[in-house]
Amino acid sequence: MSAKSAEIFFKSESRYRTLVENSCDIIFSLDTEGNFTFVSHAWKTVLGHDRGDAVGHNFRKFIHPEDIPRYETSIMTALQTNSAQEVTYRIHHADGSWRWHTSRGTPHVDENGVLTVIGMAYDVTERLRIEEIMTQTEKMIMISGMAAGMAHEINNPLGAILQHAQNIERRVSTGIPANLKAAAEVGVDLDLVRAYLQKRGIFDFIGHIRTAGMRASVIISNMLYFSRRSESGAEYIDLSALLDRVLELAGTDYHLKKKYDFRRIDLQRDYAADLPLVPLVVAELEQVLLNIIHNAAQAMAGAAMRREPRITLRTRLSEGMVLIEIEDNGPGMDEATRLRIFEPFFSTKEVGVSTGLGLSVAYAIVTKGHRGAIEVQSRPGEGSCFTVKLPLQGKA
Repeated sequence: MSAKSAEIFFKSESRYRTLVENSCDIIFSLDTEGNFTFVSHAWKTVLGHDRGDAVGHNFRKFIHPEDIPRYETSIMTALQTNSAQEVTYRIHHADGSWRWHTSRGTPHVDENGVLTVIGMAYDVTERLRIEEIMTQTEKMIMISGMAAGMAHEINNPLGAILQHAQNIERRVSTGIPANLKAAAEVGVDLDLVRAYLQKRGIFDFIGHIRTAGMRASVIISNMLYFSRRSESGAEYIDLSALLDRVLELAGTDYHLKKKYDFRRIDLQRDYAADLPLVPLVVAELEQVLLNIIHNAAQAMAGAAMRREPRITLRTRLSEGMVLIEIEDNGPGMDEATRLRIFEPFFSTKEVGVSTGLGLSVAYAIVTKGHRGAIEVQSRPGEGSCFTVKLPLQGKA
């Protein structure tokens, strides 16, 4: 190498080293066994781990166990096909959290003939979270239109069923002169007709029809609410007092339904002391919170709990929003369930126990009615945490 060529080489190497060490994304290299041979300064900045914790150690030490097979496949494919490969996975941060990163690795043979994989990794956690919210919102927009159409289509025949069930009861009533006249014209005793209907349980059947019809009517009302924006006026409310009242209502509901006992649940309150009054529609937010709390109580009642059941209500301020967290230590849910939890008619409960509309209506109340957001974090065996985010300014 000539002196001129050497000068160009070292200037080029210095330039690339500067680029690597000042990159906001992690630049790394792995040997064929998956051990780090180099990580850039961004390793410390992004992950919080010292670079010395990585170099000489295997990538498996840092990647979530569920994502290791996918990462291994990416490296093997890159080496076998001599091509760049991209993979998304969770990596452990020094603060104990798992965040999603995407890496793009390419095989490289250095001047000594050593084969490595050189790659760049960047944090995509927020992007994935936003994509999930957008996907969920898009799905809710589509389903809300379908729900409105279904509700209107079902309302007409349902109204006819309820009206005719009521008419049947009226037509055999002895208190209506027209009934007595018609019975006399055909030569029957209306009291005997009623006695026969009573003995054969016909009146009970009609009552069941009306009860089922009213239940269906409630479901349709929920579907219609889900599909439209609420126009109810908001009030400025002391949120801590509202949450205390919701817990009282939840305990009262036990005495009516006997499905779970709030006296056996440790109810924790962790309210922020500096909360301002929050603009909201009281009845609607009570509906949201009661639904979430009831779901938590039912889930814990139906699980083999090895610890004392606990529900924690927590409030705090964050970036112009007030956050309400409802956290339980129940059985939790898997990722597939978590992603569908706000879908209409989706339920993990037995048929007949739930309509599957509670959380979808809650989603509509918070996002449409209050211009807020509702999210859930959960893992099997680790409980669930619902977060309701409400803006501090009133609804437009």
